[in-house]
Amino acid sequence: MATILSSDEIFATVSQRGRVMSSLRLSGITSLADILRAIGNEIRGLATIELRNSTQGWQRRHTIMFAA
Repeated sequence: MATILSSDEIFATVSQRGRVMSSLRLSGITSLADILRAIGNEIRGLATIELRNSTQGWQRRHTIMFAA
């Protein structure tokens, strides 16, 4: 995965079954684990997370199962 610096601005879109469940703008984070902690309390089940780092110019998609 591309690196995430604490100075980066990350846009995260979480969707389930094609429906957008959450959109976040994050900064001050340094890892995917930080992003998952930020959205993990709201989402349950299989979800797709699209990340866009506007500072570095990359985009990634992850499919993750959130436990109940």
